[in-house]
Amino acid sequence: MSILETAAPDRAHIAPVTTREELIYLLSRASELEHGLACVYLYAAHSLKSDVDEGGLTVEQARMVRDWKRKLAGVAIEEMLHLAQVTNMLTAIGGAPHFRRTNFPMPPEAFPFGIELSLEPFSRGLIERLVCYEMPEAGVLAAEKQSAYDEIRSRVVREREAEIDAMPTHCAVEPFEIDFRTVGEFYHKIESGFRCIPEDVLFIGPREAQANARFVDLDGELIAVVDRDSACRAIEMIVSQGESPSTDHPDAHFCVFDGIRIAYEAEVSRAREAGTIFDPVRKIVPNPMTHFYEDANGGTILRDELTHNVADLYNVAYDTMLLMLLRFFAHTDETERELEVLSRGTIRMMASALRPLGEALTKMPAGAPYPGLSAGPGFGYNRDVHLLPHKASAWIFFAERLGQLARKAAYIRTNFAVPPEIEEAAAALQDIAAKIGALSPRGVAATEAEIAAFETPIGATITPEHNGPYLVTNVASLTNSKGETLDARTEMALCRCGQSRMKPFCDGSHADAHFSSGKLPDRTPDRRVDYVGAEVTIHDNRGTCCHSGNCSDNLPSVFRNGQEPWIDPNGAPAQQIIDIVQQCPSGALSYSKRGVAHRDVDRAPGIYVSKDGPYHVTGGIELLHEQRNAGASTEHYALCRCGHSKNKPFCDGTHWYAKFTDEAN
Repeated sequence: MSILETAAPDRAHIAPVTTREELIYLLSRASELEHGLACVYLYAAHSLKSDVDEGGLTVEQARMVRDWKRKLAGVAIEEMLHLAQVTNMLTAIGGAPHFRRTNFPMPPEAFPFGIELSLEPFSRGLIERLVCYEMPEAGVLAAEKQSAYDEIRSRVVREREAEIDAMPTHCAVEPFEIDFRTVGEFYHKIESGFRCIPEDVLFIGPREAQANARFVDLDGELIAVVDRDSACRAIEMIVSQGESPSTDHPDAHFCVFDGIRIAYEAEVSRAREAGTIFDPVRKIVPNPMTHFYEDANGGTILRDELTHNVADLYNVAYDTMLLMLLRFFAHTDETERELEVLSRGTIRMMASALRPLGEALTKMPAGAPYPGLSAGPGFGYNRDVHLLPHKASAWIFFAERLGQLARKAAYIRTNFAVPPEIEEAAAALQDIAAKIGALSPRGVAATEAEIAAFETPIGATITPEHNGPYLVTNVASLTNSKGETLDARTEMALCRCGQSRMKPFCDGSHADAHFSSGKLPDRTPDRRVDYVGAEVTIHDNRGTCCHSGNCSDNLPSVFRNGQEPWIDPNGAPAQQIIDIVQQCPSGALSYSKRGVAHRDVDRAPGIYVSKDGPYHVTGGIELLHEQRNAGASTEHYALCRCGHSKNKPFCDGTHWYAKFTDEAN
């Protein structure tokens, strides 16, 4: 039986909103709430382990915990959608985008719901708090289930003390009676303003200022608010995603969190009965800070110098993302192209810079006062996030700030031993800085030159990040099957999960796709076979082959599919054989002549994005932290791009069976 029913909640105690001023006030508070909840949910997601290698988990438990992590992050993204939706509502009635909020932790009194907003690692208490954040209104939960949730509320919610009756006034525009108890009631009070105030009076904002799903890529759900009907649809979307007033929304936040709560308690109980360990949470501090903020109610100051610097990098990147988002929502003179770059840049900051930086911080020490504990992302800022109102100066500011972030990330990652996620973030920051800088009057040439100076001593390298992208350094040649030369940065993150929407570059999709970078036990065995001919000996390792078909298509007299032995080293003149072997993209084939082995070819470093297939790497680009099969070339190799190879990071031809496609390349 569902825990939800369709009885209409009692909202008789909620007074309707009748003035623009009160509606703007409530929407501004809604912005602060959605913003704060997104941060709380992301922190909980970052605190969960990602892999069995972190300890305390079986393979099945690790898969389950990764699913919790994905769901928490997904809810946080939807809270950002809600923030964008509230911003559209504010714009529609003449208000301004409002991204300001109090620094964490926020006491229960910060909002009328009596629930603390705090950055804390995942726990039973934390998941119960998340359930209460999204608790449906009275009357929505099935009666037989209500008592269990009442018990949870009693542990989590601090009820408000009785308020002194407000003095009556005749023209009040200042704070406003609080007569709602849940987030759902809060939004239905907001809805009353859109229903009570005449449309021709209320909707004074310019329609062209509405953000829509063309640019704000949040699953295409953002509603442009231009009248009463669209405003009410936007509110219904927010409430339905959050509280799910019927059984039609099993992925609503309340249901998601309650499902995680039930699964967590069941797994804890099973482990206790079996006498085994179930430890899904990284040991991280609550409410990490680089310094105390005057508006915060406590916190944990990070005392490790390197961690402190990475946390500062995170905070400034977070602040910059909000400033860019503000400019996007309050744009005045931007062209369509500029709006696209600005919005895509903010989304990329979230997915490809802030996300990996947050993960990295949970693996870095918090400092000597906190032995055994790691840090986490603090979402801190020192001043109100404010609109940069003038286009030219705003774009110069963004380019300068992003350049500073890209340089700092590059410096940290090249000079210190840090988690690989920081290199992923550094690559994203460099790319975002380049794209914003290209539209700024000042450009980014100086930034790119300074980053190159950091990176040059490293040489040309590719690092496959664990469960993440290929991190590429100092590879200047990046081309594709269409004959195009792609923009190559000093640092790049290339997609290898197959899910990115900006292939060949990574957009962070691997985090949501449950991508695993491990090799599978049923992959083709690593076995090198020699085929001795009169003039040339051909060496082949089927465990390395990417099955491009180059050899069998172009020299079938030697490379004979369906026959045994499949290679005839005397089936063609020696030079023809040598030419084909040297074209092998995977390095599975090599040859010997007169007792001398020939494995590599002298070529410039480069990466070629093949048509619906792997990356063809040439020129001896060093592949870090990966062991090759017997006889494999170090000068050229093929890297999986579809995410399905059994021999990751190397391609094994599975893209054919996975029907992987990439129209852009």
